[in-house]
Amino acid sequence: MCSLGTGVSVKTNQPMDVLYDEIRQENLDDPKALPQKLLTMLNGGFTEQDQCVFLALLRKEAPVSRLDFPDCTAYECFVNHIHIEDYLENGGLPPLEMVGRGIALARELKARLSGLHGGKHFRIIVAFDGLTCTVRFHTVRLDEEWIDKNVNGHRGEAVAVLETQELEP
Repeated sequence: MCSLGTGVSVKTNQPMDVLYDEIRQENLDDPKALPQKLLTMLNGGFTEQDQCVFLALLRKEAPVSRLDFPDCTAYECFVNHIHIEDYLENGGLPPLEMVGRGIALARELKARLSGLHGGKHFRIIVAFDGLTCTVRFHTVRLDEEWIDKNVNGHRGEAVAVLETQELEP
């Protein structure tokens, strides 16, 4: 577990630890530096449907329903799945900057979800496979999991997990 500054803690695996040290040194995780396309999506707000929470603009575009998934967590993770490179103004960034934008988006999602849905607990997952960076989030439910609590078990991807409530060690 490492700190993202300003009271934000995150679980990371070893590949993300290596990336994050450099991201932090270069201040690439600042939510103020998010591209306009990501801000537009965030500013569209959230919507609730079928006991699930979604970014409203993503839900509107997703041609799926709750019945297409085994549980609510899978439904939320499918709809709330953001490829950072799809929202960049120039279509791409060096990998380190792309992961930095992913962490910045996760920090902003954490702040907004905490403010709007204070009674619910959310998990925000950032993953980088060497080429693409994705961010997704879901409501934490006792009987459903999307990602193994042992983030070090994810091989081949750099993974960071933020939560709107205290992270379990």
